[in-house]
Amino acid sequence: MTYCFHKRVSLLAIAVGVWLAGAVPTSAQLPFATTVIEYAPAPGQLVNDSLFNNPIKAIGRPYAGGFENPDNSSLATLGGFGGYVVLGFDHTVRDDPANPFGIDAIVYGNAFWVSGNPNRKWAECGFIEISRDLNSNGLADDPWYLIPGSHVTDPVGQWETQTWDDNIEDLTYPPHPVSPQFPYQNWIPPGCGGVWDTQGYRLPSEVFDVSILQNPNGAGATEEGVFGYADCSPTLILGDLDADNIVDDPEMTPEEFYTVPDDPLEVGMSPGAGGGDAFDIAWAIDPTTGQAANLNGFNFIRITNGVNFVTELFGEISTEIDAVADVVPGLMGDGNWDGVVDLRDLAVLEFCMTGPNGDLESIGYRCRVMDFDGDDDVDLRDFAKWQTAFTE
Repeated sequence: MTYCFHKRVSLLAIAVGVWLAGAVPTSAQLPFATTVIEYAPAPGQLVNDSLFNNPIKAIGRPYAGGFENPDNSSLATLGGFGGYVVLGFDHTVRDDPANPFGIDAIVYGNAFWVSGNPNRKWAECGFIEISRDLNSNGLADDPWYLIPGSHVTDPVGQWETQTWDDNIEDLTYPPHPVSPQFPYQNWIPPGCGGVWDTQGYRLPSEVFDVSILQNPNGAGATEEGVFGYADCSPTLILGDLDADNIVDDPEMTPEEFYTVPDDPLEVGMSPGAGGGDAFDIAWAIDPTTGQAANLNGFNFIRITNGVNFVTELFGEISTEIDAVADVVPGLMGDGNWDGVVDLRDLAVLEFCMTGPNGDLESIGYRCRVMDFDGDDDVDLRDFAKWQTAFTE
């Protein structure tokens, strides 16, 4: 029997990355991931579905149906345990403590709140790794560092291997080439027989091997018990500033809305945030030592399905990825985060003034850029100062 191991980086995968990078045009300084470097899904029920097996859908902006009904039109599936995708940015995503909550990037998937309860989620969590292009060659060949999140406490001990046979008649297996236009689908090592492997950090079964992910802190918790992973939190409808599935600012662009992070340590959605799963670059560790990576930024992100579980009703837990965003810092008075102080900021200013008592503790970080006088309250005094800023 021949044993063929599915390597984290293979010659075929590199060739695929080059092909995809050449096929996808990029623009300078886009806030979303712009390039697919590598795509290697594990077996799963969606890997043969053309709606879910195109990795190009994981770049660019996210698409959303709200916190209960996700939009599944722009997703790349990672299949079962150990399936992954590597994406690249057209710039370095920086570790900026001045960002909202100190957060630097957001991963979007198709998770949702079950019956609108943020402590009960349909979530298929994947772990996150990041890499800085230290040698400036544009390739993801520098060291990778792990975002451990809430539940990777022993990276070495939680590293597992899943062995698959190469039964190509199994409809859950990744397809062989269907046309020259989609060479990335032929990622199983050519000429191999017998078995092949995927690897990853296994998220604890007692929490993640479930149909519905429940907050480990309890049904009525206000502190989030699962954070730092992909595809755990919903993506809000564009312009929904208070997570009620109603658009508050119909003129808001994806670049404005989906670059504002939720506080990942609190249950629910921070007012003004676009949803998704946010993380801080400062959380990154060297997985072999557990020591802080001390990265000042990253160029590449790798997202891998960390759950190895098949539900009786819905099949395998399979991480899906829609987009990855670089958090954009706020400019004082720029409530819609478009880089200028103008009349469009009035909608956000009004939202901030009419929130619960107008206090920042209740209405979120986006409103802090409207708090001109720094008194932790958005009121008519700030409106007057906004008028001054607008006319300058």
